Amino acid sequence: MIATEAYIRRETIVGVVISVAITFVFFLIVFGFSGPVEIWGAGKFVFDFLPQAFMIALMATLVPGAMTASKLRQGELQSIEGRSKLPKALPLRALLIATAAAVASVALFAGLFFVSGLAALNWFVALAAKLSFGAALAAVVTPIGLRAAMMASR
Repeated sequence: MIATEAYIRRETIVGVVISVAITFVFFLIVFGFSGPVEIWGAGKFVFDFLPQAFMIALMATLVPGAMTASKLRQGELQSIEGRSKLPKALPLRALLIATAAAVASVALFAGLFFVSGLAALNWFVALAAKLSFGAALAAVVTPIGLRAAMMASR
């Protein structure tokens, strides 16, 4: 049987690496390979936190949650005590977490950039910010989703 905390740690690390890689690819597709990155407007830096946060949180909940449910059914992983306040149904749980992450992320970054007064970021700074955010979001969301999945099986 897999140790619970080791499993959560391992899946979180995997989620962080995948989120950073996907963030990197999408950053290049959306913002190109050089030049300043504009902050305000549809398709610009702050707006991009909406789809980025939504997809990272969705996938960081949905994929590990499905894998965890399978491992629990097969007896490879033990459920954990307690009752999650999140929905028991994985798709609903993933959508709720993803929506909350997207709304909170856009609000946070819009507020930060509004206060900063910046209109654009250096390309490398923007990339570093997006990669750091993608890693941090996956590091926060994955364990929350995994613990909820392990509680939902009880």
